[in-house]
Amino acid sequence: MKNPRIAYFLGVGGAGMSALARYYLKEGVKVYGYDKTETALTETLIEEGVSITYDDSIHSIPKEIGVEIGELLLVITPAIPSNHPHLLELIKIGHTPIKRAEILGRITQSRPTLAIAGTHGKTTTTAILAHIMAGTSKGCNAFIGGIAASIKSNLYWSEHAEWTIVEADEFDRSFHALHPTHAVITSLDPDHLDIYGDENSFIKAFKIFSSQVKDIAIVHHEIFNHFKDLKNIETYGIKVGDKEITHFPSEIKRIDVGYEFTLNLSNGEEVVEKITTNMMGLHNLENTIAAAALAHKAGVSSNIIKERIATFEGIYRRFQIHIKTEKRVYIDDYAHHPTELKKTIQAVREHFPGRHLTVIFQPHLFSRTKDQEEGFCKELRKVDRLILLPIYAARENPMPGFNTQSLFEKISHPHANTSTINSIFDTLKAHPVDVLLSVGAGDIDLLVSDLKKWTSMDA
Repeated sequence: MKNPRIAYFLGVGGAGMSALARYYLKEGVKVYGYDKTETALTETLIEEGVSITYDDSIHSIPKEIGVEIGELLLVITPAIPSNHPHLLELIKIGHTPIKRAEILGRITQSRPTLAIAGTHGKTTTTAILAHIMAGTSKGCNAFIGGIAASIKSNLYWSEHAEWTIVEADEFDRSFHALHPTHAVITSLDPDHLDIYGDENSFIKAFKIFSSQVKDIAIVHHEIFNHFKDLKNIETYGIKVGDKEITHFPSEIKRIDVGYEFTLNLSNGEEVVEKITTNMMGLHNLENTIAAAALAHKAGVSSNIIKERIATFEGIYRRFQIHIKTEKRVYIDDYAHHPTELKKTIQAVREHFPGRHLTVIFQPHLFSRTKDQEEGFCKELRKVDRLILLPIYAARENPMPGFNTQSLFEKISHPHANTSTINSIFDTLKAHPVDVLLSVGAGDIDLLVSDLKKWTSMDA
C-alpha cells in the first residue's frame, strides 16, 4: 500500500489511533489529529511531531488538510460521532473517511502478520510478543492497545521489519478486516453485546476471524470446543490433569514478582527450561505462553524467546505495581469486564495472601455494566473494601433507570462506599489501606499519580 502524503486522525488520542499516527510519522507522512481532550498521550504525540487540535469547530481544521482529493488519509474511530463538525466538513469537501480497522487491514494485507484477539489479555499478549520480536535482527512493526513500559510507546517500528504484529479488536467487528498469517485467541467471554446482540453472534464473529487466519490459529484450551470444527487450530494454556495442550508451561514456581517455569512448545517438541517472567498472575503467565507460541511460529529462536520474556517490563495499566512494601501495596489495572476483575483479584490474593484488599472500581460503559451486572456483583463482593466510582459513559449516553447506585445496591457489600474522582481521597482516609487496587478503563487513570503519592506516604 502506497503511503499518503498527509494524514488526519479524528480521535488521535485513542490507543489504537495513536499507534497508527506514530506509524505514519515513522513512514514519513505529515500527521495531524483531533481529540476532544488533552492527555499525557496527546502531549507526547505533539512532542513526536503530530499536530493536534482540541477545538471541534471547522475553523480549527488545519489548512494543510484542504489538499487535493486523494492525497489525504482521513482516519476515524467509533468514538467520533457521525455528526462531528470536522468529519462533516471534510466529507463535504470530498474526502472519504476510513475506519482505523480498515487501515490496519491495508497495512498488513501483503505482509506476514501475527494477530492477537480475545475479550481480554490481548494487549498484554501483543506487548510481550512485540518485545520478543523486537529482539530479533530485523525487529518488527507492532500496534499495541496500551503503552509498553520499556519503550514508553504503543508502537514498535523497524525499517527492516518482516513481521507485523496487531491487536485484533472485536469491537464493531473490526478484526474482520484482518487476514493474519498466525493468530491467538485468548478468550471468548461475551462483551460488546450492544454491537453483537447475543453471545452466539459474538462467538460467531470470532469464528469468522479464525477462518481468515492463513496458517495457524492458537486458541486458549478452555475455548477450543468453539473452534474444533475448523482446520489448523492449536491450543495453549496451563495444563489441568492429562488434557492435551499444544503450548503450555510446566514446573511452575512463583517468585517475587512473577514466575519461573519450563516452556513447552508444539506438544513438547521444543522445551525451554528456567524461564522467568516479571508479571504476577497466572493469567499473565498464560499470556506469556501465547506470545511465545506465536514467536515460535514466526521462527524466533528459543534463546531469544527466553531472554526477551525475562526482560519484559510490563505495560502501563496492566497489573502495574506502583508501590510494594510490607506496609502498603498499590496496583493499577485496566480490568473492565467481570472475568478480568476475577483474574486480577485472584492475582492479588495469590501474591499478597492474607492482606486486606481495598478496590476502587470505575465501571466502563452503561451497556457493558448492565449486561454484565451479575458478574460484576459476584466479583466485587470478594474484596475486603469497595469504593465504586460513577459509570464512565465513553461513547454512550446515560441509560435511563440504571446507574452506579443501581449497581452499588445490588452488590450489597458490607464495607462499600460510592465516591467520585474528586472526593476519592476523603473516602480513602476514612479507613486504613493495606493493599490498594484501582481498576477500570475510563478516566480513572487520572488518579494513578496521586494514588501512588498518597499510598507511598509511610509506606
